[in-house]
Amino acid sequence: MALSKSRAADGKITYPPGVKEISSNISKEEMVRRLKMVVKTFMDMDQDSEEEKELYLNLALHLASDFFLKHPDKDVRLLVACCLADIFRIYAPEAPTHHLIN
Repeated sequence: MALSKSRAADGKITYPPGVKEISSNISKEEMVRRLKMVVKTFMDMDQDSEEEKELYLNLALHLASDFFLKHPDKDVRLLVACCLADIFRIYAPEAPTHHLIN
């Protein structure tokens, strides 16, 4: 079993340094603040950083959930879209979910 598959299977979400949990239990303003920090982390990630890819895979899957994709606030949806776009850039030419299958 691949390391990324086992990490994704355990469900533990790792956040970048300084970023606390992003969930429905925080205000919209706090969610936007935390998402901005995640956007910065993903923007700065290199495609060759296999360790970081695996470290943040569960976070990427968390952000791809309906809660974020259908969030009523447009700023939250925009920041999540930025995160997901960077995830696809980082994992290119494969999809991030490819690591869950192999």
